[in-house]
Amino acid sequence: MVNQIKKILNFCFLSFLIFFSTFSKLSAENIDWIEVAKTDNEIQFIDTNSIKYNNSGFLSVITKLSEINPENHETLNSNIFLMAVDCENRLFNRLPLNGELKQVENWESPTNDRLTKKTILNTCSY
Repeated sequence: MVNQIKKILNFCFLSFLIFFSTFSKLSAENIDWIEVAKTDNEIQFIDTNSIKYNNSGFLSVITKLSEINPENHETLNSNIFLMAVDCENRLFNRLPLNGELKQVENWESPTNDRLTKKTILNTCSY
């Protein structure tokens, strides 16, 4: 009886390990970060696997904005968020990662923001 319980527990433990190691590998492989814009102290990446267009032609994409040290190019911090883009008018909106395009109430213009302008242009080319 004790041996059977040990066998069952070992089987459950091994199944648990296999399941979670496969799951973490799959989730890591689904992110395809591509650099789309860069300044001296920031780099903007997009996940090309997350690009979606809605019926109105607006684009959504998961983005990662990394602040870098210009002297040694080390990443200081990164923020991941959903970016909504109106490619035709070159407008954007930042949303929470779990947000949706229909949540956009006001589009923003990247007037003096070279990084965002370049991100919009390069992202809309996908």
